[in-house]
Amino acid sequence: MSEQELTERLISGIITRLENEINEWSNNVRLRAEAELLDGVKAIIDKYSSTLENIDKELNMEREYRLYDEMMKEKREKLSILEKAYEEVVSRIKERIKSMRGTDDYKKFLRNSIQWAASIIGSQELVITASKSDRSIVKSLISELGLNATINTTSEDLLGVIVSSQDESVRIDATLDSRLRLMEHQIKTLLAHLALSE
Repeated sequence: MSEQELTERLISGIITRLENEINEWSNNVRLRAEAELLDGVKAIIDKYSSTLENIDKELNMEREYRLYDEMMKEKREKLSILEKAYEEVVSRIKERIKSMRGTDDYKKFLRNSIQWAASIIGSQELVITASKSDRSIVKSLISELGLNATINTTSEDLLGVIVSSQDESVRIDATLDSRLRLMEHQIKTLLAHLALSE
């Protein structure tokens, strides 16, 4: 082999080796760049997925808060309507009893009120407070029931009576207002039940 052929072979080998090294370096750079790019993309995805997760949590919390707020608003509205209905019922009952004044039914209502209060006090000696307009009816009822009672009148428009023992240690409010207050829960429950069944 001539010197020139040896030189060409040597140069060709060096060029091939350089090409191989360049290719290998290029591949390594590309692989490294891809790896770095992949790591960068993963970091970005992690960052934004965490943000998206937080946004989802906030949206869910906001949704739950609004749902709770709407439920409470609806509940307040229902209670307000129920309260108005209760006031209307109480008003109508009072009007009805007032319109009965002077009738046998009203006298019966006063008789039952006095008897109920007297049975709780456990005495025939009583102090009965009534509306001025009911004085004569109460007086006749005291006689009919055989009670030893003093009548006090008030300018207040009482529907019913307030009965006390003679020493006033026991006092029974047997007025319509008092009875309605005692029945308030029952009336409201009934109204709520009627509203739901319609």
